Amino acid sequence: MTPSNDPPSAPSATSSSSESSFFAERDEVLALIDGLSPAGSNSESKSESKSKSKSKPEPPSSSAASPLDGAPLAPPPSVVPRDDSDADADAALARLRAILDKYLECPTLLDPSLETLVRRTCDPARETVRKLFRRSLSSEEVEGDDDGGGEAAADRDDDDDDDDDDDDDAIDRELESLMRRLSAIYALCKVRGRKAVQRLLPHEVDDLEPVLAALRWFGWIERADRLCPGGRPGGGGGRSGGRGRGRAPSATIRAFRTRREARRERAEAKAWESVYSLLTWLGIASLVPFDLTTIDSSLERRGCGSGNGGIGNNNNSDGGNDNSEEGIDEAIATTPAPTTLVHSIVSATASHLSDHGSSRDAAASCLASLLSRPDLERSELEGFVGWSAEVLRAFRTSGSGATDEERGAPSAAASRWILPTPREAPSTFSVMGVLRAVASIFKTGHRSSLLSTDERVRGIEVLWEEAILLSEGPSARGSMTLRKLAAKLFARIGCAHLPPRVAAWRYERGKRSLVENLRRGGGGDGCAAEEGAASTLTSGSNPEANGGSGRDFDDEPSEADRLFPVPDQVEDATDQLLRHLADPATVVRWSAAKGIGRITERLPAICADDVLDAVLDLFADPDRDGAWHGACLALAELARRGLLLPARLDEVVPVVVRAIGYDVRRGRHSVGAHVRDAACYVCWAFARAYSAEALRPHVRELSAALVLTSLFDREVNCRRAAGAAFQECVGRQGADNFKHGITILTTADYYSLGNRTEAYLTAALEVARFEEYRVPIVRHLSDVKLVHWDAEVRSLASRSLARISKLDPSYVAARVLPELLDRCFHDDLAARHGSLLGVAETTLAFGEAGLVVGRGGGALDDETSSSIAELVPSIEKARLYRGRGGEIVRYAACRAIECLSLARVPLTVRQQVRLLDSVDACLAHPNEDIQKSAARALHALLTNYFPVGSKGPSSRLQARVLDKYVAIVRIEDNPAVSPSPPEATRGFSLALGHLPAKLLAPSSHVLDSVLACLCDASKKESLVGGEGDAETRRNAIASLVNVCKTVGIDNGASSIAEAELYPIQRLTKKQTDRVFDSLLAAMEDYNTDRRGDVGSWSRIAAMGGLEALATLANEASTSFPHSSGQNDPCSASSRKEVSAPPFEKRLGFLASDMLAKAHRISLQKNGECHTAFFDEQICRLILAALLKQLSEKLDSVRCKAGECLERLLTSDGPRLPYVPYRTVLLHALGLNGRGKNWADPALTFPMLMKAVNIDDFTEPILSGIVVSVGGLTESVSKSSSSCLFEWINGIRTAKATPMMLRMGEVFLGLFHQNKRNGRVLLPLLSTLDKLLSHGYIDELLCANDGAFIRNLMTCLTSEANGCSDVKRVLAVVGVSLNLLQPHLESVMPIMRADVLPFIMVMLLNSYPRVRRYTAEQLYAKLVEDGNMLFDSHSLREANQLLLSVVWHKEHDPRGQLTEARNRIAKLLNIPLTYDQYGARIEKKGRSRSTLKDEFESYSSLINNA
Repeated sequence: MTPSNDPPSAPSATSSSSESSFFAERDEVLALIDGLSPAGSNSESKSESKSKSKSKPEPPSSSAASPLDGAPLAPPPSVVPRDDSDADADAALARLRAILDKYLECPTLLDPSLETLVRRTCDPARETVRKLFRRSLSSEEVEGDDDGGGEAAADRDDDDDDDDDDDDDAIDRELESLMRRLSAIYALCKVRGRKAVQRLLPHEVDDLEPVLAALRWFGWIERADRLCPGGRPGGGGGRSGGRGRGRAPSATIRAFRTRREARRERAEAKAWESVYSLLTWLGIASLVPFDLTTIDSSLERRGCGSGNGGIGNNNNSDGGNDNSEEGIDEAIATTPAPTTLVHSIVSATASHLSDHGSSRDAAASCLASLLSRPDLERSELEGFVGWSAEVLRAFRTSGSGATDEERGAPSAAASRWILPTPREAPSTFSVMGVLRAVASIFKTGHRSSLLSTDERVRGIEVLWEEAILLSEGPSARGSMTLRKLAAKLFARIGCAHLPPRVAAWRYERGKRSLVENLRRGGGGDGCAAEEGAASTLTSGSNPEANGGSGRDFDDEPSEADRLFPVPDQVEDATDQLLRHLADPATVVRWSAAKGIGRITERLPAICADDVLDAVLDLFADPDRDGAWHGACLALAELARRGLLLPARLDEVVPVVVRAIGYDVRRGRHSVGAHVRDAACYVCWAFARAYSAEALRPHVRELSAALVLTSLFDREVNCRRAAGAAFQECVGRQGADNFKHGITILTTADYYSLGNRTEAYLTAALEVARFEEYRVPIVRHLSDVKLVHWDAEVRSLASRSLARISKLDPSYVAARVLPELLDRCFHDDLAARHGSLLGVAETTLAFGEAGLVVGRGGGALDDETSSSIAELVPSIEKARLYRGRGGEIVRYAACRAIECLSLARVPLTVRQQVRLLDSVDACLAHPNEDIQKSAARALHALLTNYFPVGSKGPSSRLQARVLDKYVAIVRIEDNPAVSPSPPEATRGFSLALGHLPAKLLAPSSHVLDSVLACLCDASKKESLVGGEGDAETRRNAIASLVNVCKTVGIDNGASSIAEAELYPIQRLTKKQTDRVFDSLLAAMEDYNTDRRGDVGSWSRIAAMGGLEALATLANEASTSFPHSSGQNDPCSASSRKEVSAPPFEKRLGFLASDMLAKAHRISLQKNGECHTAFFDEQICRLILAALLKQLSEKLDSVRCKAGECLERLLTSDGPRLPYVPYRTVLLHALGLNGRGKNWADPALTFPMLMKAVNIDDFTEPILSGIVVSVGGLTESVSKSSSSCLFEWINGIRTAKATPMMLRMGEVFLGLFHQNKRNGRVLLPLLSTLDKLLSHGYIDELLCANDGAFIRNLMTCLTSEANGCSDVKRVLAVVGVSLNLLQPHLESVMPIMRADVLPFIMVMLLNSYPRVRRYTAEQLYAKLVEDGNMLFDSHSLREANQLLLSVVWHKEHDPRGQLTEARNRIAKLLNIPLTYDQYGARIEKKGRSRSTLKDEFESYSSLINNA
């Protein structure tokens, strides 16, 4: 029945309004639904007026009545233009889809408005369907009259010819509108679900036959679109001709499909969506509470003598068979047209069981709804079940080579089937549809009807056998969906053979209200008698095992309820489901687990125990991860349904705990995340299923396992799943069972568990503070995570273990450390690496806590300390660095040296030297991570050991460390040190920056040698082994900065206390300036190799160094610097800007120690104290270098430059002085204290161009942006080009000629500074080409009588002469040709005198490609602007020569190219020198004929290649 239209009461309206507020677009969606039908689509008024009087002319209408099933009409046009209303309706549908798709993650927000949406969508669709159906019936009556009317009928046809076009248009509009509304219904089903929408669809008696007719129409259209996408389908046979499938649709539907073909790809509504919606609609409409024979209109028409009436038409003469369909489709296509409404629905719906999309599921549900009716279960169900078994048999035996005898003959009842036996092998999609339909029937049908007769039982047995053979055969192995549907079918049929009642023996917890749990304090039994909860036990168990209180039944279940004969089909079904629990596909295992739960729910207790035992047997093989996963899912289903009794928890809980930690290594990875996730689901089910008393004996195991998984699992989904299960346990079981549950949940929440580092290092430490979890956490980290296959997990586990070890150092020292020390020599690489890291980090933690021997009551005994001290030498003695994975062990050894040094583990001198040798060996390793780890270990080792006296380090120590390192870095090629000199140089240059101050600066001479070594190594032209090495330069720059930070700058305030320990010489003014110069020089490192711009590594390191050194120099300066004296127009206070330390800091300077003051005075007398380490010039150079890098093309370089600039300009501790136009610069770069994404070119370049007008920064910014404009990266080039062109346009508008001249000077300066440097010149030439071609620098070309043109041509000529880079020469030619601007008459003589002769020279370039390119571009230039430059007659002949001469000849022995070039120059009146006239083309390089043997050298092979 239709839903009531009565308005809701006031309270419900208020509630609905409140809930609807979550659906923000509700009003817009309703408006879009109303807009799905274009204006004028309703033609009923015109149809009625035409039926009253045809003689009276009427204005044309957008639609008119037309028969849908009448005689064929005249062929319609192939293309029908779409008007604006159709486009608006399609746009409305597209917008509707977009809005609804946003609610896919939370579809229940639509529920308050769902009924309104469905009603607003379906009401117009229902009216359209009914109207079209009435027309089809009336057209059949007209067709019957025409057959016997003779001349009268012919006259009537002649009268209707004028209305055919209007009728076609009207039908098109109505069908298009209907398709859009059906597509809107599909969109709602996709978001909210088919079942939720289906119950709201109209389902009156009058809807059944119209919906069926519409399904036939759109089914044929969808099939035609799929089979014949390019045109009309052949034969006229289709999916839904007539009532079934064999009859062709009416000519009107075929004409609509043909007219729609041209716009089908652009149409928003799809035919298959209409089919899906109509099948869903038909499924609810077929449940009308009346006998279907009483509403079958075809029976009434046949009773009146109509020969071919309506839906039940049995005439098959007007349709052919579609031979292109296979399997079940062809079988249905050849069946005679059905004669009843039921047969029509079954045939039309079954034809969609072979669809490839979601309409297959809708068809299966529709069939299940129809065949589950009480009036059809006995008459039609047997035939469909038998037909389904035959389809499965045909598919199973197809392609297997089986004979006809093996395949078997169709059933004797086949003659009574609605659907015929398939003649060919059905497709996989057909079998999927059949399996889903049968499973849905057994789900919704009544058991008494499904198994009521022996014949029906035999039919189900046949279907059962075919399903088993199909699932076990090769046909289902390649289809996950087939196996899933088979498992679903096994469960449904198995349940059908069991009594339809829930077993009385199952465990019920009773009330599961959280409020009740809190009110009872979280404890107590949840299955008390007053709660009415049944909790009886299996045979032989006692009530105490079920939570302490069994249920006192007034009448105990009878013996028949406890034990009854179980059919063999149930055993077979259970066996199949248990086999599917180990299926490779997760969805199959999940379906089988639910089937196990449904069947076990109806079994006797003793049989349920057998099922549980079979499930537990799946855990026997640890290598079958699929079986473990399926078994966990089955246990969860049994627990949820109360089928896993508390008496069996002693067996189940240990297995579940093992599953929570399941992780099987497979090669370089492991499997088991899905098993752990399913095990957490089992624990979640336990928390909801059992009372606190029943689960209390197992709380300790479960809580520890869940906490460990939530904190330390590698996968984020498993950590969060364990956290959710633990939360459920705390909420359901109460805080008395799960100790500290609320605190743990607060610490280890959803977000903290999402970050692995946060979970290991922060949440784990907080949880370990509780004694109940501390030891399990420590044992899990040491025994499991430190031997994990993932190196990152081992590293995190070692750091987490170190932090937790401080909570119980005695246990870790006595029980954990000895095991880890023994495991450091394990054969397994992961165990060896993780244990070494664990020892290192734990030792460091003990050292930080003061627990090492000799530091006051240490927790480590002498034996353990000695083992730790000898650990690294023992590993080296065992040669554990060798072999696969030795690098990570070497890295861990360096970390161990660093940690034991920081912990001050007692070491003898011999042990110290031995560790230093180990570090030196790692410094020369080619792995960069090992070098960095060794450098950190070196710093810790030399800082905490190797003491020096008041006179500084001994000569032996100085020679062993610093002198050795400096010598290695200085020597370009030193094979005696390392077989790979570049690696040794890299490592030791990095090590110099990690030396302590006592070795770096015992005297000014030593410090000078270190700085000189690093400055030389950082130069861009430095060589290592005869070649440049980018890593060495980068490491040298980083070490320079570290040395400055370690030593500091001598501002006369050095601490005398440090001087008493050992002498430290700090940086002087001269040394500081030298470091500044080296860093600024490194900013110009643009070296490249096969890895790209490796010089960017040095530039990035130098930018960080400049920032750090500028801060140090500024802090060390004791003067009060002022600004540069330039006025800042944006700030009046910028005229004399003071940048001084804070007042408190200045007071500290005045109150410093008198000894330090005396020392400073003595230094001043000797002229050694320089208080101005940071001046105006250095500030300008630093800012200019950073701004240049900010305009570069590399994202990483821009990002680093922007971050450094932002910190320098916004820092207040102290404020950076000498910044020119500080306020303007801050405003231009938008430095407001918020971080920016400086790597984004669309954000960076517009801000940068605002600062280009500052004189001090114009040249560096333009120099950098030129490289970006001419770069190859599209995003960078596009953003920089638009900003540069906009800035130049602004200059031209303001007529700022000086700025334009300054830009020209920058361009010319780049040519002079980067001769033969293709990295800069190619982008520069590309930028000039863009500027010249668009006319952006015309004013620059005309300024100073063309001085820029002359200077530029000088640069271009110098660059082209002898250049071997063809790309660069081609770019030079392009720029020179673009200099020919005929509209600039003032500089035309300069162009003739300088540009044209250069072009003539390039016509005889030694490279054929250059000559051809020059000729082509010159011809194009002459065609475009030649009339403004030269005489027309001479121009034509010159063009002819340019086209006719083959300019790319390899040789020109006769001088033909020279003659042609000279002729062109003469025609165009281009002056050439005597040498240029006589120039000939000479081939570069040595001829191959000069080689005695073509294979005499390797270079000859390269040249010939």
